[in-house]
Amino acid sequence: MSNITIRRAERGDAERLHAALLQLSADMGDTHVASLDDVIRHGFSETPAFFALLAIRPSDDRTFGVLQASPVFSTTRGGTGLYVSDLWVDGEARGEGLGQRLLAASLDLAPDSWTPIFLKLAVYHDNPDARRFYERLGFAPREGETVFDLRAPALDKLRDRS
Repeated sequence: MSNITIRRAERGDAERLHAALLQLSADMGDTHVASLDDVIRHGFSETPAFFALLAIRPSDDRTFGVLQASPVFSTTRGGTGLYVSDLWVDGEARGEGLGQRLLAASLDLAPDSWTPIFLKLAVYHDNPDARRFYERLGFAPREGETVFDLRAPALDKLRDRS
């Protein structure tokens, strides 16, 4: 799969990106709520919430992988990191190093002002293959941290308290 190129997604790639993210959700058995309009609004606006990479084989313009990441600033680390929210590699390309290439490219192709000094991500407990993949690259669980998130209706309650 060395004939695959990796580049930043642009506005014209929104449908391609969305299709790959839909496939990731299907592969994971996840519910996919984000629409194409959500991808466009949050990824390709004047102040995007994320950036994405595409792994494409130029000979047939086929997408073999995507990575989607957002900036996260850490005062304890003294810099910006990338939170990799989505990483997908087509089944045909798995085991060929494309996931590692996408992660490495995210450091070089992130917006210039972000200057990432670390990568952060989460892995589902029921996905031991992904955990092994990340551990082989040197990722490790962060000691002393538990990930929390806040969703509706508790999120709405919090908004109402302000």
